[in-house]
Amino acid sequence: MDPVQAIEAFLRRQALKQGPRTLLLAVSGGADSMALLVAGAQAASARGWTTQALHCDHGLRGRASELDAVLVARTCARLGVPLHTFETALGKGPNLEERARRWRRACFAKAAKVSGARLILLAHHVRDQAETLLLNLVRGSGPAGAAAMLDLGPLDEGSGLRIGRPFLTLEPEALRSWLRSQGQAWREDASNRDLSLARNRIRLKVLPQLEAVNPRAASNLAAYASGLSAGKQARDLAGLLHLDRAARGRAAAVLARGRGKADLGRGWSLDLSAGNARVEAPAGVLALDLGVQRWNEWRLELKLAVPTARKLGETGAFWFSPELLKKGPRIRALKPGEKLRPFGFAGRRKAADLLREAGVPLWARETWPALEAEGRLLALVGVRRGSGLEAGPGTRSLRLAWKHAGVDKPPLQ
Repeated sequence: MDPVQAIEAFLRRQALKQGPRTLLLAVSGGADSMALLVAGAQAASARGWTTQALHCDHGLRGRASELDAVLVARTCARLGVPLHTFETALGKGPNLEERARRWRRACFAKAAKVSGARLILLAHHVRDQAETLLLNLVRGSGPAGAAAMLDLGPLDEGSGLRIGRPFLTLEPEALRSWLRSQGQAWREDASNRDLSLARNRIRLKVLPQLEAVNPRAASNLAAYASGLSAGKQARDLAGLLHLDRAARGRAAAVLARGRGKADLGRGWSLDLSAGNARVEAPAGVLALDLGVQRWNEWRLELKLAVPTARKLGETGAFWFSPELLKKGPRIRALKPGEKLRPFGFAGRRKAADLLREAGVPLWARETWPALEAEGRLLALVGVRRGSGLEAGPGTRSLRLAWKHAGVDKPPLQ
Protein backbone atom coordinates (compact mmCIF):
# COMPACT_ATOMS: atom_id res chain seq x y z
CA MET A 1 0.00 0.00 0.00
CA ASP A 2 1.44 3.38 -1.00
CA PRO A 3 0.72 6.66 0.87
CA VAL A 4 -2.13 7.69 -1.44
CA GLN A 5 -3.87 4.33 -0.99
CA ALA A 6 -3.36 4.51 2.77
CA ILE A 7 -5.04 7.92 2.99
CA GLU A 8 -7.87 6.92 0.63
CA ALA A 9 -8.56 3.84 2.78
CA PHE A 10 -8.51 6.00 5.90
CA LEU A 11 -11.02 8.48 4.45
CA ARG A 12 -13.41 5.65 3.56
CA ARG A 13 -13.94 4.88 7.23
CA GLN A 14 -17.52 4.99 8.44
CA ALA A 15 -16.58 7.31 11.29
CA LEU A 16 -15.57 10.02 8.77
CA LYS A 17 -18.70 10.01 6.62
CA GLN A 18 -20.30 12.87 8.56
CA GLY A 19 -19.12 16.43 9.10
CA PRO A 20 -17.00 18.85 7.06
CA ARG A 21 -14.99 17.20 4.29
CA THR A 22 -11.90 19.35 4.82
CA LEU A 23 -8.53 17.87 5.75
CA LEU A 24 -5.84 19.69 7.68
CA LEU A 25 -2.39 18.20 7.00
CA ALA A 26 0.33 18.89 9.58
CA VAL A 27 3.55 19.38 7.59
CA SER A 28 7.00 19.94 9.08
CA GLY A 29 9.05 19.60 5.88
CA GLY A 30 10.49 16.19 6.79
CA ALA A 31 10.07 13.17 4.55
CA ASP A 32 7.09 11.68 6.40
CA SER A 33 5.05 14.87 6.46
CA MET A 34 5.93 15.78 2.87
CA ALA A 35 4.58 12.38 1.85
CA LEU A 36 1.44 13.23 3.83
CA LEU A 37 1.12 16.57 2.00
CA VAL A 38 1.62 15.26 -1.53
CA ALA A 39 -0.35 12.02 -1.05
CA GLY A 40 -3.04 13.79 0.97
CA ALA A 41 -3.68 16.30 -1.81
CA GLN A 42 -4.09 13.45 -4.31
CA ALA A 43 -6.21 11.20 -2.09
CA ALA A 44 -8.47 13.99 -0.85
CA SER A 45 -9.28 15.09 -4.37
CA ALA A 46 -10.16 11.51 -5.34
CA ARG A 47 -12.46 11.17 -2.31
CA GLY A 48 -14.19 14.54 -2.64
CA TRP A 49 -12.37 16.25 0.24
CA THR A 50 -10.67 19.64 0.20
CA THR A 51 -7.17 19.98 1.65
CA GLN A 52 -5.38 22.60 3.71
CA ALA A 53 -2.02 22.41 5.45
CA LEU A 54 -0.39 23.83 8.55
CA HIS A 55 3.25 24.33 9.47
CA CYS A 56 4.60 24.98 12.98
CA ASP A 57 8.00 26.64 13.48
CA HIS A 58 9.19 26.10 17.06
CA GLY A 59 12.00 28.64 16.73
CA LEU A 60 14.66 26.12 17.74
CA ARG A 61 16.78 25.61 14.61
CA GLY A 62 17.37 29.06 13.15
CA ARG A 63 18.12 29.08 9.41
CA ALA A 64 17.22 25.40 9.07
CA SER A 65 13.70 26.14 10.29
CA GLU A 66 13.38 28.94 7.73
CA LEU A 67 14.35 26.54 4.93
CA ASP A 68 11.78 24.01 6.18
CA ALA A 69 9.09 26.66 5.95
CA VAL A 70 10.19 27.68 2.43
CA LEU A 71 9.97 24.10 1.15
CA VAL A 72 6.53 23.58 2.69
CA ALA A 73 5.22 26.88 1.29
CA ARG A 74 6.55 26.22 -2.22
CA THR A 75 5.10 22.71 -2.29
CA CYS A 76 1.71 23.88 -1.04
CA ALA A 77 1.68 26.61 -3.70
CA ARG A 78 2.51 24.06 -6.41
CA LEU A 79 -0.26 21.74 -5.21
CA GLY A 80 -2.79 24.53 -4.70
CA VAL A 81 -3.12 23.72 -0.99
CA PRO A 82 -3.82 26.68 1.36
CA LEU A 83 -1.23 26.90 4.14
CA HIS A 84 -1.52 28.10 7.75
CA THR A 85 1.82 28.95 9.39
CA PHE A 86 2.59 29.42 13.09
CA GLU A 87 5.80 30.63 14.72
CA THR A 88 7.03 30.76 18.31
CA ALA A 89 10.30 30.70 20.28
CA LEU A 90 10.03 27.86 22.77
CA GLY A 91 13.62 27.99 23.94
CA LYS A 92 15.53 24.96 25.13
CA GLY A 93 15.02 23.75 28.67
CA PRO A 94 13.08 21.22 30.76
CA ASN A 95 10.18 19.32 29.18
CA LEU A 96 10.95 20.67 25.70
CA GLU A 97 9.20 17.81 23.89
CA GLU A 98 6.02 18.18 25.95
CA ARG A 99 5.99 21.97 25.61
CA ALA A 100 6.41 21.65 21.85
CA ARG A 101 3.62 19.10 21.68
CA ARG A 102 1.19 21.32 23.62
CA TRP A 103 2.00 24.31 21.42
CA ARG A 104 1.52 22.31 18.21
CA ARG A 105 -1.88 21.09 19.39
CA ALA A 106 -2.92 24.65 20.12
CA CYS A 107 -1.89 25.51 16.55
CA PHE A 108 -3.96 22.59 15.23
CA ALA A 109 -7.03 23.97 17.00
CA LYS A 110 -6.46 27.49 15.64
CA ALA A 111 -6.01 26.25 12.07
CA ALA A 112 -9.12 24.09 12.36
CA LYS A 113 -11.17 27.04 13.53
CA VAL A 114 -10.04 29.18 10.58
CA SER A 115 -10.45 26.42 7.96
CA GLY A 116 -13.63 24.82 9.31
CA ALA A 117 -11.90 21.42 9.33
CA ARG A 118 -12.64 18.85 12.03
CA LEU A 119 -9.92 16.35 11.10
CA ILE A 120 -6.15 16.87 11.31
CA LEU A 121 -3.86 14.26 9.74
CA LEU A 122 -0.38 13.53 11.10
CA ALA A 123 2.36 11.51 9.41
CA HIS A 124 3.31 9.12 12.24
CA HIS A 125 4.44 5.75 10.87
CA VAL A 126 5.32 2.26 12.10
CA ARG A 127 8.59 3.24 13.78
CA ASP A 128 6.99 6.25 15.48
CA GLN A 129 4.37 3.89 16.90
CA ALA A 130 7.01 1.46 18.15
CA GLU A 131 8.99 4.30 19.76
CA THR A 132 5.88 5.63 21.48
CA LEU A 133 5.04 2.19 22.86
CA LEU A 134 8.54 1.75 24.31
CA LEU A 135 8.63 5.26 25.76
CA ASN A 136 5.26 4.82 27.41
CA LEU A 137 6.16 1.46 28.91
CA VAL A 138 9.45 2.63 30.46
CA ARG A 139 7.62 5.67 31.88
CA GLY A 140 5.14 3.36 33.61
CA SER A 141 2.01 4.43 31.75
CA GLY A 142 0.41 0.96 31.84
CA PRO A 143 -2.04 -0.59 29.34
CA ALA A 144 -3.28 2.78 28.05
CA GLY A 145 0.30 3.74 27.19
CA ALA A 146 0.94 0.38 25.58
CA ALA A 147 -1.84 1.19 23.10
CA ALA A 148 0.44 4.09 22.01
CA MET A 149 -1.13 6.29 19.31
CA LEU A 150 -4.66 5.76 18.00
CA ASP A 151 -5.10 5.94 14.25
CA LEU A 152 -8.19 8.09 14.89
CA GLY A 153 -8.83 9.87 18.16
CA PRO A 154 -9.79 13.21 19.73
CA LEU A 155 -7.43 16.19 19.64
CA ASP A 156 -8.59 17.29 23.09
CA GLU A 157 -11.60 16.34 25.19
CA GLY A 158 -14.60 18.43 24.25
CA SER A 159 -12.95 20.11 21.24
CA GLY A 160 -14.86 18.13 18.61
CA LEU A 161 -11.62 17.88 16.62
CA ARG A 162 -9.99 14.60 15.66
CA ILE A 163 -6.45 13.50 14.93
CA GLY A 164 -5.91 10.92 12.19
CA ARG A 165 -2.77 8.89 11.52
CA PRO A 166 -3.19 7.03 8.21
CA PHE A 167 0.48 5.92 7.99
CA LEU A 168 0.73 3.83 11.19
CA THR A 169 1.22 0.64 9.15
CA LEU A 170 3.78 2.13 6.72
CA GLU A 171 7.57 2.03 7.04
CA PRO A 172 9.44 5.37 6.82
CA GLU A 173 11.69 4.09 4.03
CA ALA A 174 8.59 3.25 1.99
CA LEU A 175 7.47 6.87 2.36
CA ARG A 176 10.88 8.13 1.20
CA SER A 177 10.90 5.74 -1.74
CA TRP A 178 7.47 6.99 -2.79
CA LEU A 179 8.60 10.63 -2.53
CA ARG A 180 11.55 9.85 -4.81
CA SER A 181 9.14 8.37 -7.37
CA GLN A 182 7.20 11.64 -7.24
CA GLY A 183 10.32 13.79 -7.59
CA GLN A 184 9.48 15.49 -4.30
CA ALA A 185 12.23 16.90 -2.06
CA TRP A 186 12.16 16.90 1.73
CA ARG A 187 14.24 18.27 4.60
CA GLU A 188 16.28 16.31 7.13
CA ASP A 189 16.03 17.59 10.71
CA ALA A 190 19.43 17.42 12.43
CA SER A 191 17.72 17.53 15.83
CA ASN A 192 16.44 14.01 15.16
CA ARG A 193 19.96 12.82 16.06
CA ASP A 194 20.13 14.76 19.35
CA LEU A 195 20.65 12.06 21.99
CA SER A 196 19.61 14.41 24.78
CA LEU A 197 16.01 13.74 23.69
CA ALA A 198 14.45 10.55 25.02
CA ARG A 199 12.67 9.64 21.80
CA ASN A 200 15.90 9.93 19.82
CA ARG A 201 17.67 7.58 22.24
CA ILE A 202 14.89 5.02 21.67
CA ARG A 203 15.11 5.56 17.89
CA LEU A 204 18.88 5.47 17.53
CA LYS A 205 19.98 3.14 20.34
CA VAL A 206 17.17 0.88 21.57
CA LEU A 207 15.25 -0.01 18.39
CA PRO A 208 18.37 -1.02 16.43
CA GLN A 209 19.30 -3.42 19.25
CA LEU A 210 15.81 -4.94 19.18
CA GLU A 211 15.97 -5.27 15.40
CA ALA A 212 19.23 -7.14 15.77
CA VAL A 213 17.18 -9.76 17.62
CA ASN A 214 14.29 -9.61 15.13
CA PRO A 215 14.34 -7.41 12.00
CA ARG A 216 10.57 -7.00 12.34
CA ALA A 217 10.78 -5.71 15.90
CA ALA A 218 9.39 -2.26 15.12
CA SER A 219 6.50 -3.66 13.05
CA ASN A 220 5.67 -6.22 15.73
CA LEU A 221 5.67 -3.57 18.47
CA ALA A 222 3.40 -1.33 16.38
CA ALA A 223 1.02 -4.24 15.71
CA TYR A 224 0.90 -5.01 19.44
CA ALA A 225 -0.03 -1.39 20.20
CA SER A 226 -2.73 -1.47 17.53
CA GLY A 227 -4.23 -4.59 19.12
CA LEU A 228 -4.59 -2.74 22.42
CA SER A 229 -6.23 0.33 20.92
CA ALA A 230 -9.77 -1.09 21.38
CA GLY A 231 -9.16 -1.26 25.11
CA LYS A 232 -7.94 2.34 25.12
CA GLN A 233 -11.06 3.42 23.25
CA ALA A 234 -13.19 1.55 25.76
CA ARG A 235 -11.55 3.39 28.65
CA ASP A 236 -12.13 6.72 26.92
CA LEU A 237 -15.78 5.78 26.35
CA ALA A 238 -16.13 4.63 29.96
CA GLY A 239 -14.90 7.95 31.29
CA LEU A 240 -17.24 9.87 29.00
CA LEU A 241 -20.32 7.87 30.01
CA HIS A 242 -19.36 7.33 33.69
CA LEU A 243 -19.62 3.56 33.38
CA ASP A 244 -19.18 1.19 36.27
CA ARG A 245 -16.52 -1.53 36.22
CA ALA A 246 -18.82 -4.26 34.87
CA ALA A 247 -20.09 -2.06 32.03
CA ARG A 248 -16.50 -1.07 31.18
CA GLY A 249 -15.62 -4.74 30.85
CA ARG A 250 -18.55 -5.44 28.55
CA ALA A 251 -17.73 -2.41 26.37
CA ALA A 252 -14.05 -3.40 26.18
CA ALA A 253 -14.99 -6.95 25.12
CA VAL A 254 -17.20 -5.69 22.27
CA LEU A 255 -14.55 -3.25 21.05
CA ALA A 256 -11.88 -5.93 21.17
CA ARG A 257 -14.07 -8.28 19.06
CA GLY A 258 -14.88 -5.48 16.63
CA ARG A 259 -18.61 -6.32 16.63
CA GLY A 260 -21.53 -7.00 18.94
CA LYS A 261 -23.63 -5.24 21.55
CA ALA A 262 -22.83 -4.35 25.16
CA ASP A 263 -25.20 -3.36 27.97
CA LEU A 264 -23.87 -0.11 29.46
CA GLY A 265 -26.46 0.01 32.23
CA ARG A 266 -29.49 2.24 32.90
CA GLY A 267 -30.99 1.22 29.54
CA TRP A 268 -28.03 2.45 27.47
CA SER A 269 -26.15 0.17 25.09
CA LEU A 270 -23.10 0.13 22.81
CA ASP A 271 -23.56 -1.40 19.36
CA LEU A 272 -20.57 -2.04 17.08
CA SER A 273 -20.90 -3.25 13.50
CA ALA A 274 -18.63 -2.89 10.45
CA GLY A 275 -16.32 -0.58 12.39
CA ASN A 276 -19.14 1.83 13.30
CA ALA A 277 -19.93 2.30 16.99
CA ARG A 278 -23.26 3.62 18.24
CA VAL A 279 -24.30 4.48 21.79
CA GLU A 280 -28.05 3.95 22.02
CA ALA A 281 -30.30 5.64 24.57
CA PRO A 282 -33.44 4.10 26.09
CA ALA A 283 -36.20 4.27 23.52
CA GLY A 284 -39.12 5.39 25.73
CA VAL A 285 -42.76 5.82 24.68
CA LEU A 286 -44.32 8.76 22.83
CA ALA A 287 -48.02 9.60 23.12
CA LEU A 288 -48.89 10.47 19.52
CA ASP A 289 -50.94 13.63 18.87
CA LEU A 290 -51.61 16.08 16.06
CA GLY A 291 -48.58 18.08 14.94
CA VAL A 292 -44.85 17.39 14.70
CA GLN A 293 -43.21 15.26 17.37
CA ARG A 294 -39.81 13.58 17.79
CA TRP A 295 -39.01 10.10 18.98
CA ASN A 296 -35.32 9.21 19.23
CA GLU A 297 -33.92 9.83 15.71
CA TRP A 298 -37.34 10.16 14.09
CA ARG A 299 -39.45 13.18 13.18
CA LEU A 300 -43.14 12.27 13.07
CA GLU A 301 -46.02 14.40 11.80
CA LEU A 302 -49.69 13.56 12.33
CA LYS A 303 -52.25 15.81 10.64
CA LEU A 304 -55.84 15.82 9.40
CA ALA A 305 -56.34 15.86 5.61
CA VAL A 306 -58.60 14.51 2.89
CA PRO A 307 -56.81 11.90 0.75
CA THR A 308 -57.50 10.87 -2.81
CA ALA A 309 -57.48 7.16 -3.68
CA ARG A 310 -53.95 7.63 -5.06
CA LYS A 311 -52.76 9.39 -1.92
CA LEU A 312 -53.86 6.45 0.24
CA GLY A 313 -51.14 4.36 -1.43
CA GLU A 314 -48.27 6.83 -1.06
CA THR A 315 -45.01 5.37 0.25
CA GLY A 316 -44.02 8.31 2.48
CA ALA A 317 -47.00 8.21 4.84
CA PHE A 318 -49.72 6.01 6.36
CA TRP A 319 -53.40 7.03 6.49
CA PHE A 320 -55.79 6.17 9.32
CA SER A 321 -59.35 6.83 10.36
CA PRO A 322 -59.74 9.83 12.74
CA GLU A 323 -60.91 7.28 15.30
CA LEU A 324 -57.21 6.55 15.90
CA LEU A 325 -56.89 9.65 18.11
CA LYS A 326 -59.58 8.32 20.45
CA LYS A 327 -57.68 5.07 21.03
CA GLY A 328 -54.55 6.51 22.63
CA PRO A 329 -51.99 6.02 19.84
CA ARG A 330 -48.41 5.60 21.01
CA ILE A 331 -45.00 5.23 19.39
CA ARG A 332 -42.74 2.73 21.12
CA ALA A 333 -40.03 0.17 20.46
CA LEU A 334 -40.97 -3.31 19.31
CA LYS A 335 -41.46 -6.09 21.80
CA PRO A 336 -39.63 -9.42 21.34
CA GLY A 337 -41.60 -11.77 19.08
CA GLU A 338 -44.29 -9.17 18.33
CA LYS A 339 -46.47 -9.75 15.26
CA LEU A 340 -48.33 -7.50 12.83
CA ARG A 341 -51.30 -8.25 10.57
CA PRO A 342 -50.18 -6.45 7.36
CA PHE A 343 -52.85 -4.45 5.54
CA GLY A 344 -54.25 -6.39 2.62
CA PHE A 345 -52.77 -9.73 3.74
CA ALA A 346 -54.25 -12.69 5.58
CA GLY A 347 -52.59 -13.81 8.78
CA ARG A 348 -49.96 -12.25 11.02
CA ARG A 349 -46.22 -11.87 10.42
CA LYS A 350 -43.36 -11.42 12.84
CA ALA A 351 -42.45 -7.74 12.93
CA ALA A 352 -38.73 -8.61 12.98
CA ASP A 353 -39.14 -10.53 9.69
CA LEU A 354 -40.90 -7.59 8.05
CA LEU A 355 -38.09 -5.27 9.10
CA ARG A 356 -35.46 -7.68 7.82
CA GLU A 357 -37.22 -8.01 4.46
CA ALA A 358 -37.33 -4.20 4.21
CA GLY A 359 -33.55 -4.04 4.58
CA VAL A 360 -33.53 -2.52 8.07
CA PRO A 361 -30.10 -3.14 9.72
CA LEU A 362 -30.01 -5.58 12.62
CA TRP A 363 -28.84 -2.91 15.05
CA ALA A 364 -31.91 -0.75 14.25
CA ARG A 365 -34.64 -3.37 14.57
CA GLU A 366 -34.85 -3.50 18.35
CA THR A 367 -35.60 0.24 18.58
CA TRP A 368 -37.63 0.64 15.39
CA PRO A 369 -40.71 2.83 15.98
CA ALA A 370 -43.95 0.90 16.22
CA LEU A 371 -47.43 2.45 16.26
CA GLU A 372 -49.72 0.99 18.90
CA ALA A 373 -53.32 1.81 19.83
CA GLU A 374 -55.31 0.14 22.63
CA GLY A 375 -52.54 -2.44 22.99
CA ARG A 376 -52.66 -3.44 19.32
CA LEU A 377 -49.75 -3.08 16.89
CA LEU A 378 -50.97 -1.00 13.93
CA ALA A 379 -47.82 -0.15 11.94
CA LEU A 380 -44.05 -0.34 11.62
CA VAL A 381 -43.23 3.26 10.78
CA GLY A 382 -41.81 3.60 7.28
CA VAL A 383 -42.04 -0.14 6.59
CA ARG A 384 -45.51 -1.71 6.81
CA ARG A 385 -49.02 -0.62 7.79
CA GLY A 386 -51.21 -3.08 9.62
CA SER A 387 -54.92 -3.80 9.25
CA GLY A 388 -57.47 -1.75 11.16
CA LEU A 389 -58.67 1.86 11.36
CA GLU A 390 -58.38 2.27 7.59
CA ALA A 391 -59.02 5.66 5.98
CA GLY A 392 -61.21 6.11 2.91
CA PRO A 393 -60.73 8.39 -0.13
CA GLY A 394 -62.52 11.72 0.04
CA THR A 395 -63.10 11.53 3.80
CA ARG A 396 -61.33 13.48 6.55
CA SER A 397 -58.47 11.23 7.74
CA LEU A 398 -55.23 11.18 9.69
CA ARG A 399 -51.93 11.23 7.78
CA LEU A 400 -48.81 9.96 9.61
CA ALA A 401 -45.57 11.00 7.89
CA TRP A 402 -42.02 10.40 9.06
CA LYS A 403 -38.40 11.35 8.52
CA HIS A 404 -35.37 9.54 9.90
CA ALA A 405 -32.77 12.02 11.16
CA GLY A 406 -30.09 9.56 12.29
CA VAL A 407 -26.46 9.54 11.15
CA ASP A 408 -26.88 6.19 9.43
CA LYS A 409 -30.12 6.48 7.47
CA PRO A 410 -31.73 3.04 7.18
CA PRO A 411 -33.43 1.98 3.95
CA LEU A 412 -37.20 2.42 4.00
CA GLN A 413 -39.88 1.14 1.71
